[in-house]
Amino acid sequence: MQKVKIEVLNKKIQEEPIEVVYMGNLEEKDGYTSVTYEESALTGMEGVFTKLHIDQEEMVLFRTGNIESKMIFRKDHKDVFVYKMEVGSMSMAVETKEYSIQEEEGTTHVYIRYRLDIAGDVGEENEMNIHITKKS
Repeated sequence: MQKVKIEVLNKKIQEEPIEVVYMGNLEEKDGYTSVTYEESALTGMEGVFTKLHIDQEEMVLFRTGNIESKMIFRKDHKDVFVYKMEVGSMSMAVETKEYSIQEEEGTTHVYIRYRLDIAGDVGEENEMNIHITKKS
């Protein structure tokens, strides 16, 4: 496992972005990259662990702990899932409009443009930029 810095910049279209920086671990698996980190109190998800499985076609986001979910981000794909919290569960859907990944020496950049629908309510479009930098 390799130590990494994970910078996540998430924003709704036409709004100011929210940026959070995490320290985590990266592991190269057979055909994909696995990145794990603990969420922070800044995101309101203290006690939640996030795992990203990233490859050229998709990113799968797993959350465990106080929140449990699995979201699949793949271009032109709509993923319906259950978001489980301590206070209950709700149905959600993520529809990915764009997905791209660029890898350079020691850095991976993931770009996702998506819409998140919550409990049947159509959501707004969002953009997520994830920069993963290997630490020496």
